[in-house]
Amino acid sequence: MDINAKYFGPVSYEETDAIHIINGLIGFESHTKYLPIPFQEGNDSMLSLQCLDDETLSFILMNPFGFFPDYSPNLSQQDLYELGADAIEDISFYVIGVIRDSIEESTVNLKAPLVVNALNHKAKQVILEQPEYTFRHALGDTISKEG
Repeated sequence: MDINAKYFGPVSYEETDAIHIINGLIGFESHTKYLPIPFQEGNDSMLSLQCLDDETLSFILMNPFGFFPDYSPNLSQQDLYELGADAIEDISFYVIGVIRDSIEESTVNLKAPLVVNALNHKAKQVILEQPEYTFRHALGDTISKEG
């Protein structure tokens, strides 16, 4: 199959490469089928989450653990059940990023990660009960701490 991806142009993929987001993303509930496309081959630190129903819709996903090594999201048993996961080890976490002109102004949503079962390609956006995480956490805070 082929799609004209927003950030990559024409991309070929197999149906098994797609993920199904249960109830869609917040604000985009009617779109449930997406193709994760890494910006760097074999590296999931930054992905384009390309909607398969609307070629103009794509989100930037980041693996939060590269930027926030202490990130520790808690999933409920219900979340694991809905994703068809037997163990937390089957789960991958990604956060939606808003990339601005400078990295200091860019933000990620640590409060509502996209949780993906790597075995069956089911995904769900989960709103965490943990108050330490925000919907717009500045990437600049992390960069300045590392520098």
